Amino acid sequence: MSKKQEKLMIIDGNAIIHRSFHALPPTLRTKDGELVNAVYGFAAFLIKAWKELKPDYIVLTLDKKAPTFRHEKYAEYKATRVKAPDDLYKQIPLVKDVAKAFNLPIFEMAGFEADDLIGTIATVSNKSIEKIIVTGDMDTLQLVNDNTKVFAMGRGLSESVIYDAAKVRERFNIDPSQMIDYKALRGDPSDNIPGVKGIGEKTASGLLNEFKTLDGLYENFQTSDFSISDRIKNLLTEHKDDAYLSQDLATIKLDVPLEFDLEKCRASDFDVNKVAEIFSELEFKTLLPRVQELFSRGATGEEKNAAAEDKFARNQENFKYILVDDDKKFKKFLAELKKQKFFAIDTETTGFDPITSSLRGISFSWQSGTAFFVSFPRRRESSSSQSSETKKQNSLFSEIATPSARNDNEDWIEELKPILANEKIKKCGHNIKFDWRVLKNAGFDLNGIEFDSMIASYLLNPGSRTHGLDSATFSELGFEKISKNDLLGSGKEKTTFAKVDLKKLSIYSCEDADFTYRLSQKLAGELKEKKSIDVFNTIEMPLVPVLGKIEENGVLLDKKFLGDLEKKLAKDINSLEKKIYATAGEEFNVNSTKQLKEILFEKLQISTLNVGKTKTGFSTAADELDKLKDEHEIIPLIQNYRELAKLQSTYISALPELINEKTGRVHASFNQTITATGRLSSSDPNLQNIPARTELGQKIRQAFIAPDGWKIVSLDYSQIELRLAAHLSGDERLIETFNKNLDIHTATAALINDVPLEEVTKDMRREAKATNFGVLYGQGAYGLSQTAGIPFARAKEFIANYFAVYKDVEKYTKDMVEFAKENGYVETLFGRRRYLPEISSQVPMVRAGAERMAVNTPLQGTNADMIKKAMVLVQDLIEKEFSDSVKMIIQVHDELVFEMREDKIKEASKKIQEIMSNILKLKVPVVVDVEVGENWGDLKKL
Repeated sequence: MSKKQEKLMIIDGNAIIHRSFHALPPTLRTKDGELVNAVYGFAAFLIKAWKELKPDYIVLTLDKKAPTFRHEKYAEYKATRVKAPDDLYKQIPLVKDVAKAFNLPIFEMAGFEADDLIGTIATVSNKSIEKIIVTGDMDTLQLVNDNTKVFAMGRGLSESVIYDAAKVRERFNIDPSQMIDYKALRGDPSDNIPGVKGIGEKTASGLLNEFKTLDGLYENFQTSDFSISDRIKNLLTEHKDDAYLSQDLATIKLDVPLEFDLEKCRASDFDVNKVAEIFSELEFKTLLPRVQELFSRGATGEEKNAAAEDKFARNQENFKYILVDDDKKFKKFLAELKKQKFFAIDTETTGFDPITSSLRGISFSWQSGTAFFVSFPRRRESSSSQSSETKKQNSLFSEIATPSARNDNEDWIEELKPILANEKIKKCGHNIKFDWRVLKNAGFDLNGIEFDSMIASYLLNPGSRTHGLDSATFSELGFEKISKNDLLGSGKEKTTFAKVDLKKLSIYSCEDADFTYRLSQKLAGELKEKKSIDVFNTIEMPLVPVLGKIEENGVLLDKKFLGDLEKKLAKDINSLEKKIYATAGEEFNVNSTKQLKEILFEKLQISTLNVGKTKTGFSTAADELDKLKDEHEIIPLIQNYRELAKLQSTYISALPELINEKTGRVHASFNQTITATGRLSSSDPNLQNIPARTELGQKIRQAFIAPDGWKIVSLDYSQIELRLAAHLSGDERLIETFNKNLDIHTATAALINDVPLEEVTKDMRREAKATNFGVLYGQGAYGLSQTAGIPFARAKEFIANYFAVYKDVEKYTKDMVEFAKENGYVETLFGRRRYLPEISSQVPMVRAGAERMAVNTPLQGTNADMIKKAMVLVQDLIEKEFSDSVKMIIQVHDELVFEMREDKIKEASKKIQEIMSNILKLKVPVVVDVEVGENWGDLKKL
């Protein structure tokens, strides 16, 4: 059996760094604002290439920031190349740190380019090994031979091509050995290599196919029978010196005086912990699993299981994690627990739904490295009260429960109940709302909730969405936890939380509690340092049990109504399809991007002016189609079709599937750690995205109903962000408008158009409304022209007139941008901060986005804080006075939705309205509208 050929991977560092810098968004920063997009791209591509190519040896080459021998030969070499931003060069030392963590030898030398180092290494290394050059450009294709290939990055980081000799011939129609002379003829604008002016790619390759080399061409082109136009002959003659200069400049040196030892480049020789440490500092949370996979590359299923087992073994060896599964252990644990005034808690269940899942156990930690897992096999319920799924889970659970645990757990529960319910004993968790709900459904009250490390992580870095426990632990503490895949396995061997081995589950859960405790200690200090502790303590943490109660309450759905609506909508969608086909002149798949592009841009010849592109051609995304809505009658039809199809799949068809079998209600999750401004979001279903002002959106809302004897009641802040704008800007005209209780949009239209209020037309008001909100969202003239449906020039004039009328609003927008530039963040009236490192970006589009956020966040964020504080006070009111007659069931942006017993609507809504109106005293009235109805979509003012 022949021995496997070994591989050396030679990395062109600068090419990958530059490509990554431009391919990845400048929003990729650490929580301290340090730009790391090029470093991330380098690391991601390194891992990708390593995984796919499976090299035995790896080296990294870099350019030195100094002139090379080519500059000495030709002063204009690379003179036309635009200097990369400083933001890129600042990242090169970090790239080196990543390379060192992977134990990669780094080669760089003054006077030479990375390509010269690559060529020399490829030449001097063992001839019998395969060399693969990882690069972002085509300069190194001249090095391709039987033992050397080029792994070239495509347009995106994921699009890569391996060039061997055949691939080079397929792409350029010449051999790799002819690439130098090819560049000598056609030049290279990116490096300012002149070539023969007037000769392009096709002519260059054609000449080399006939004459083989540059020397052969110049020796024979005047006398050859090969057909060459007089123009080309003249160009070759006139630019001969340029051709040979270009040949010299394009030739990669193969004899750079460097010391190269292949054995020092062994790929397997790196410490995964060092990589984890640097990735933790750079906050590359998503890359660590790829490193782990790389570390165990080529491993069998058994070997991968062994790698996961190593984590369990690590925890058993390094930490004190105790499974409490008998009465003796429980008594010892309980004695310690009773001494504690603060501890972390984590629950383990048979599934992910807090209502239908059963509690397998609770882990506790009050000291780093120590945790206890108290196992709770399911308490038996009467058969008649169990659903088929519950019975199935019970059966599964009894298989893994130990006899001693089944006998003792009832007593343990009674012992733990008063501790968990004690308000004075403080608890922390990671997404502790889930634990609160699980424990509630298991018969416990969880009081004294003081700290949630997920919320703390979010407040410290609101621009990120990776606040899960594994990510936060890795980012903050540099520790790689046991993942769910490590616990449950994958593929055919994957098990469930109900079936997983109790000992393994206990280690997993103890680790969760332990690192939640550790995070609470670290993040509490950071919250104080970043002056976010007050928002954490007074707004976010009191809201946790309130949201838990809203989720538990759920909302009723009218399934029949949704079924009828689905049938009607199917007919409407079918009708729209037929209109689209008739307009297009043929049938096609409207949902196929490829077919839609062919219809719009090829068959119908719709203008592509200003239409964005993707890697497969012109885009048909919603924003791009919006630019074309006046270009052809088919565009509005497609837009309407898409809206109906999306609402049908997202809500009308999906909502009935979300009805909980145990409660008969839909229980949406309300998320505190998603939006950067502080607004709540919801999922399963996403209630925020149901259109509030379209006919179909209202129809969907009509499916949310009240039970018999109850009504749906909505309390909604009226134009709150505009009122906040008046308060924050101090603009006298804006304040006067609200204090006189005038319609703000009509008043704005009158002022801008210089007409009396009574002469404001509907179109004037519509334009004014778009401007009022557009200014708050930092819209420019182009954005306003799109949203208001007016010409660009009109929008530009409107904004100018707006700021002429509301001078202090313009000053506010400028002041917020300057504040963000100076401080790196903006904040709400309650002190919630949003960090905006992008405000100093050298990329205009990114900087403009940050400026818009600087203007809007104090408004939208203050609004979010107001309604969160209101929710806490309202829930307190409900529990004290309306516990059996009012339920808070939905929160969407400025609106709170309740189920209220009919006889309590007037009394309760008045008190809630009063609470909401007085959360914050403004220079203008805070107005809260109250509406009542049988369902959420058909409400009338009270």
